[in-house]
This record gives sequence, C-alpha cells and structure tokens, in this order.
Amino acid sequence: MKIIEDIKNYTGRFILSRELSQKKVKRAFIPFAEVQHIGIVYSADNKNEEEEVANYANKLRSEGKKVFMMGYVDQKHLPHTKKFNMQSEFFWKEKLNGVNLPIKGKIGRFLDLDFDLLLNLYTGVSLPMQAIAAYSKAKYRMGSNITGGLDFYDAMIDTGNRKDLNFLIEQIDFYLKAIK
Repeated sequence: MKIIEDIKNYTGRFILSRELSQKKVKRAFIPFAEVQHIGIVYSADNKNEEEEVANYANKLRSEGKKVFMMGYVDQKHLPHTKKFNMQSEFFWKEKLNGVNLPIKGKIGRFLDLDFDLLLNLYTGVSLPMQAIAAYSKAKYRMGSNITGGLDFYDAMIDTGNRKDLNFLIEQIDFYLKAIK
C-alpha cells in the first residue's frame, strides 16, 4: 500500500506545483508587532503535539493576536474526540481527493480567511498540510525546513537534527520577534 500512497503523493505534488505556477499570489512579510490575524496548520494525530500547538496559540492570543487553527487528522473519518469551535477546524482523509490534495469546497472556512501570517507547525512532509499552506490566502507563510517546502512556504526554519515540534515553535517564535 505504501507504493500506492507514494504514487498518489507524487501525482498530487505535480498537480499542486502546476496549479501554483499558474497562480501568482503577492506575498509580503509583516513585522510581528503589526500582525493581527494568524493561521496555524498542524497535525492533530498526536495529543501531546496538539496540546503544544494549542498552548502556543493561546500565548499568541494573550499577545493580542487573532488565531485560527486547522488540524489535519490522518484517518478516513474524524474521531469523535475532535471538536470544532470558533477558533479551529479539522480536515481528514475524507476531505481529500484521489491524489491526497484537499478538496477546497470541503475544507471549511480556513481557506477563505486572509491571514497576515500562516504558521505550519509540523515537522514532517505532509502533502495535505502543505497544500493547505499553498492554497491559503496568507500574506506570509512559515514552516519547518522540509524537502520541497519552499514551494509552499515563504520562509523555512531549520531545526537541524531536532525534529520535535516544541523546538520548532521556539525557533519560529524567536525569528518572528527578531525580524523587524
């Protein structure tokens, strides 16, 4: 089954790259002090990582930022433990097409929101989450240094050999506040 998933992902990346080359979106970095609306894309499969993302989102909210989160669940159906609320949504395999790309009309309102900043808080290669970053109307997109990431992000943070989410969040937070 892995070979089938690899073929679907390869095809999906090809299609997504072609879509992106035809669509020129104007991106612009906004100093963090001026950022008002932040979108966060994350993997909602690991409870500890999900809590780390929620804690960081709450920290950003305490700094006066509006934060909206989109969690990806790598399962055919959304588990009953996942709840939608005013500040977060989920998408899962049922919301993907045959080549693992999100079906835009089934994702919810996340893709319609104009974020000043989109944070991709995951450390592994994930076509569905990368596609959400690519489809986003965010002015600036930031994420982990992953293979092919610059196709979907405007800035990538290199965490070296440390591939844990907490370290990525620390590095993103540091660079956001250091760059004026």
